[in-house]
Amino acid sequence: MKILVIGGTSFVGRHIVEALLEKEHEVVLFNRGKSNPHLFPQLQKILGDRRKDAEKLAIEKWDAVIDSSAYTPADLKPVLKNLKTNHYIFISTISVYDDFKNGPVRESGSLFKTEVTEDEVTGSTYGPLKVMCENYIEKTLSDKALILRPGIVVGPYDPTDRFTYWVMKLNGKGPVLVPGSKERKIQWVDARDLAEFTVLQMENKTTGVYNVAADAVSMEELVRTLNGGEADCVWADDHFLLEQGMKAFELPFWIPFSAEFPEGFLLVDNEKAKGAGLGMRSVKQSAQDTLEWPQKEGLSRLKTGISENRERELLNKIMK
Repeated sequence: MKILVIGGTSFVGRHIVEALLEKEHEVVLFNRGKSNPHLFPQLQKILGDRRKDAEKLAIEKWDAVIDSSAYTPADLKPVLKNLKTNHYIFISTISVYDDFKNGPVRESGSLFKTEVTEDEVTGSTYGPLKVMCENYIEKTLSDKALILRPGIVVGPYDPTDRFTYWVMKLNGKGPVLVPGSKERKIQWVDARDLAEFTVLQMENKTTGVYNVAADAVSMEELVRTLNGGEADCVWADDHFLLEQGMKAFELPFWIPFSAEFPEGFLLVDNEKAKGAGLGMRSVKQSAQDTLEWPQKEGLSRLKTGISENRERELLNKIMK
């Protein structure tokens, strides 16, 4: 199959391209050539901005199109206007759901209804803008579209460092501040599992909507699996962290228990995706590969999490 990938060189898109090539599909990339332009030199590349140069995509009819880089309707509309395909796959997010009060959310769960007028993607507009993208896709393509809603995506090349933070901290030495209760459930999806599921559904010409997330695990299981043996975990409960002015996700994977988030996290039901063939790497495998990536790339500074000074300050208050 001849597949157009919009994006394709940064994290999720990169893993999708690798999965497509492993299955011997013919892949064409459309992007601006700014993120990792050295990748995939053997592939045909259409250079352009999706908002300004989408007419370049009308050169032929594609067997399928995979779009991992649309965040707003303004990103989407020029592309869909020019595409010729019978199968369009959109990478959305579980952040489209506006209600996590009743346990893991199914695909039929309530979505944000906010109409965002500005085009800027922020913490508060990210979910609503993705809903607007999904609505436009449904209106424009109807039964030709597959919408995938991944949870937090982890693994090698992750630009957010959320999972990477814990992998590196728990493979270091000395005390490590760990937030929330040991029993609190957390959930993610390895980028490679997301990529393989995407390619499988493309090959099966699947349409509709799927949550794409691994089975939830407890924070204690994550810590136990990731701990390289020399980290001394110091657990800090929600009450203490809130008293210290900490905010949700300031420590990666931490949301305090509340009426809005009674599970202490964003959890979704993944039964539909598992029934359609979603594979799930073990926590250990995801952790090992994620640890090797920054070591190989020579990366040492994390983009998320609290500073060592802030962590030391909190640890001193707990242990005094």
